[in-house]
Amino acid sequence: MRKLSILFTLIVMLVGVSAQAQKKNPPQIQPRIQILSVQDQEGGGYIWFNIVTGEFTCNMCEYGYVIKGTGQVKIDGFNVYMGAVTEEYQMFISINVWDRQGKAVIELFKAPDMKFESDRLQENWTDLNVDDNKLVCNSIYP
Repeated sequence: MRKLSILFTLIVMLVGVSAQAQKKNPPQIQPRIQILSVQDQEGGGYIWFNIVTGEFTCNMCEYGYVIKGTGQVKIDGFNVYMGAVTEEYQMFISINVWDRQGKAVIELFKAPDMKFESDRLQENWTDLNVDDNKLVCNSIYP
C-alpha cells in the first residue's frame, strides 16, 4: 500500500509540473518609474529617456542643440542602459538606480547648424544624484 501511495504521489507531481510548463508566461509588470535622466553636473545639458519605449530628448544647453530620437534600453539588475547610434550622433547612457548616479557619453558627427570647428563634438556627463535633476538649462546658456 505504501509503494502504491508513493507511486500515485509521483504521478500527480509529474502531471502537475507538465501542466505548469504549458501555461503561458505571466504578463510583464511595467516599472513604476518610466522616465530616467542624466544632467551634467556643470549644467551643460541634460538627457531624459523613457525606459519602456526608448524615446529620448537630449538638450546640449551650451551649444543650443536639442536632439530627439529613440534608442535601445537594456535593464540589468539595478543598472539601466540606453544607447542610440545614427549617422549624425551616438549616445550612451548608464544609470545605477540603486546608487542614483548616471553617466552619459554624447558624440555629434554633424551639428544641426554645421558650425563645428572640428570634425565632431563629444560630451562626457556625470550625474552624482539623478534625484535632483531639474531638466532645464542654466541661465548662462541659450
